[in-house]
Order: sequence, then structure tokens, then C-alpha cells
Amino acid sequence: MKLNNMVNKISTFLKKNIEDLSRVSIVILLAVILIIVTPNFLTTTNMMNVLRSASLNLMLATGMAMAMLVSGIDLSIGSIIALSTMMFAPFFQEGRTVLDMVLGITGIMAVSSLIGVANGFAVAYIGLPPFLVTFAIGNIARGYSYYLTRGVVFAKFTPAFRFIGGGELFGLPMPVIFAGIVLIIMGYVLSKTVLGRKIYAVGSNKEAAHYSGIRVKRTIIIAYVLSAAIAGFGGIVYLSRLNAAEAYIGLDFPLNAISAAAIGGISFKGGKGKISGIIIGALLLTLVNNGMNLLGISSDWQMGITGVIIIIGVLLDRSYIKKKD
Repeated sequence: MKLNNMVNKISTFLKKNIEDLSRVSIVILLAVILIIVTPNFLTTTNMMNVLRSASLNLMLATGMAMAMLVSGIDLSIGSIIALSTMMFAPFFQEGRTVLDMVLGITGIMAVSSLIGVANGFAVAYIGLPPFLVTFAIGNIARGYSYYLTRGVVFAKFTPAFRFIGGGELFGLPMPVIFAGIVLIIMGYVLSKTVLGRKIYAVGSNKEAAHYSGIRVKRTIIIAYVLSAAIAGFGGIVYLSRLNAAEAYIGLDFPLNAISAAAIGGISFKGGKGKISGIIIGALLLTLVNNGMNLLGISSDWQMGITGVIIIIGVLLDRSYIKKKD
């Protein structure tokens, strides 16, 4: 009897988590292949590089997931990072105080969140398509960052600020720690809070969510604010690690975040996906890019291979939806 119960529990677990387990298997298989073909892959230095490279996309993909879960998308996250960091980068330069640094970080988070409010309001209340709205607002933000800076690059930040993106704690790079904090917080929000249940409900069926008493428009705005705020936070970490700020920052960030989220099982139709899947998606993309770099594969091929992986992720999502229906 006990054996049958154990078998039933294992079977139920496998059925519920078949998608995540299949993605984990792909990551493990890819890692094994890279270990075999590239002797430098398994070194401590390279593993730290993989984690550092994955950390920013993990944060941005987590924010992107908030918009995708309410059947939206956020193409403005790269421009949010560019504008907010360029506006407040002087607060982090050498000669500025810790108070200046705190004010600069607060400013970046405030500007990012305000852009998120604009995105959410345009989608929820005006009814504009998320793709067009976030693309347009992103272009406005990017254009304004060009206007403000006129080609100026801010660099030479204080040691205190540089520690945020370049330091280590207990042997772990700070970007990895911050990415873990974002993942834990948002994982808790989605799985354990009323807001998380509202986000899933709105993404699954807006009309049903409305009739069940959920304030759909407010929930959509919150989702976009979370996306933008997380982007702003990721921008702070990235700026600190890069030790320079320019208006061209983040041009490819939205597509990388969408790729990690989609490969990780966040549905474009909304209402489906988990934070654990995003971790797998971001690691898979990072491992592929890292492996191609170690093998000396040209950047042209890297872009093409990454594109194929994205298409496969979307096809897997569509096939799952069809089976569910």
C-alpha cells in the first residue's frame, strides 16, 4: 500500500511538472555536451561568468513575465533602463556621497515606475495594443535620453556604487545575489499572495476576472509597474557592473527577456507560467551563448541559433496550450 501511494505521488508530481522537468533535462544535456567539447566550460571562473551573464536577464525576464502573465508585453524595458540611468548617473560619479547614491537609486526606481504606470494606463484604460504602446513609449524614452545627454558617457563611479554590480558576498557575485532576491520575492508574490492570483486570473480570462470582483485595469497597471520597476533595478545593477552609462544601453534587453520568459514557459496568451521556468529559460540561453563563445562561433551564427531556440520555445508553448484545450 505504501509503495502504491509513493508511486502515485511520483506519477502526480511528474504530470504536474513535466514541462519544467523537460526544460531542466535540456539544460543538463546541454551542460554535459559543453563539458565534453569545451574543457574550459566547467572551470570556476567560467561558471561565475555564466551566473553573472544570466543574472541581468533573469531579473528582466521576471519583470517581463509580469506583463506577459496579464496577456501583455513590455518592449520598453531597455529604454527605461537607458533613460532612468542616464538621468541619475551623475549621482554615482566619483566625489559624490552615499546620500547622493541613495537619491540616484531612488530616482531611477521612481522614473522607471512612472513609465510603467504610463504603459499600464495606456493598455488598461485607453485600450491600446501592448506591443505598440510599449514600443512607442520605449522610443519616446530612448529619444529623450539621447536629447538629455547628446552623446555624453558618464563613467568613473564611486567604489560604493560599483560594489552593487561588481562586488562579491560570501563568494557570490552581487548581481547573482540581487537576481536571486528578485526571483524569490516575485515567486512569492505570484504563488502566495492575492495579487499573484489576480494577475493569473486577469491573464487567463479578463471578463471572468471582472465578474469575480477583480479590478482588472488596476491589476494590469500593477503588472506593468512591476515590469518597469524590476527593469529599473536591473539597470542599476548593470550600470554598476559596467561602470559607465550611455543612451544606447539596453537595445537588445527586451528581446532577451522575452526569449528567456517564453522558453521558460510564460505564455504569450497570459495566465500561465512560473518563476522556476524563467530561471531555466535564462540559464539555457546563457549556456548556449557561453558555449558558442568558448567554441569560437561567430556572432552571426550565435544570433541565428538563439533565434531558432526562441522559435522552439514558442512552439512548445503553443503545443501545450492545444493539448490543454
